[in-house]
Amino acid sequence: MTPGLNRPPIDPDDGAIWWATRRQMDPERFGEDARFTAWLADPRHAQAWGEIDTRVDLIGNFAAQPEIREMREAALGMVRTRRPDRRRYWIAGIAMAASLAAGVVWSSAPTAIGPAASPQSRPLATADRYVTKVGERREITLADGSRVALNTGSILEVDYSRERRDVRLLAGQALFHVARDKGRPFVVAAGNRLITATGTAFDVEVGKGGGVAVLLVEGHVRVDAARPRGLARVLPWLDREDLEPGERLTAAAGGGTVVAPGDIERETAWNRGVLIFRDDRLADAVAEINRYSTTMLVIEDPKIGDLLVSGVFPAGREEDFVAALTAFYPVEAHRRSPGAIVLRWAP
Repeated sequence: MTPGLNRPPIDPDDGAIWWATRRQMDPERFGEDARFTAWLADPRHAQAWGEIDTRVDLIGNFAAQPEIREMREAALGMVRTRRPDRRRYWIAGIAMAASLAAGVVWSSAPTAIGPAASPQSRPLATADRYVTKVGERREITLADGSRVALNTGSILEVDYSRERRDVRLLAGQALFHVARDKGRPFVVAAGNRLITATGTAFDVEVGKGGGVAVLLVEGHVRVDAARPRGLARVLPWLDREDLEPGERLTAAAGGGTVVAPGDIERETAWNRGVLIFRDDRLADAVAEINRYSTTMLVIEDPKIGDLLVSGVFPAGREEDFVAALTAFYPVEAHRRSPGAIVLRWAP
């Protein structure tokens, strides 16, 4: 139910958001409103207000940053401006406060993951397969004590022997924390690359087109071509990269690699249940959001995809992302079907 303009919603949390928005839009009138004191007398309301008041302070500090204001002003300049409807503006403010408050909660809460497999006594040769559904994350402890966090829509196969620890990432993304065992290298096959480690932490992602990205968090890894070409068949080091902590390697499906500095905090944020965007094109942010949901966001006008977005959002909750987007930018969201939400310019 849409909150009214002259009275707070019945739900304590929604009511707190309503009052926080009213305070932000008209602080002077808010300070003279005796209804707020009466509303706050209810212990449930007082608790909800204490929580939202803290979050709004955090949000205000974020929104006041110059780069955030510049992005919003640039977006407004891309379309014709018109006299805003006060009711729409009020409701948009409530949606923005609600979505950003949810983002703060998720970014500070512990990551929710699936049940972890405990180390067990196993034969030296094992073959296991692990799968995560769309929106699911799971943490696994392997037979040697190595830990693997699987991201949404991932498929991982593990095949240990006396000589090697072989792992195949067939789809999706995984964050590896490898137990040290100098006698048995830990080798991850992903797309057209082989990543070899002894004891280290690194993130591997297999793209839909077959490309691979490897981010080294700590330690050392060696990345080789799975199927060397040309002279690399005889001299493997011609198609080999040794990564240092913080470096990110991207390998196209057709061959060729690029090594550049990575952003460890951002690129491993999925394992904490959040997604971080920093001046990203909206089209790229939407593609990332869509990985975690069966409801797809669809951009109607390519120019909308060129908007720049920044923020921290909970993975798998596209409605929070849409609420913040439509509050900050002149963009509307329309549900085309149960499985699609279309983003278009606001009239």
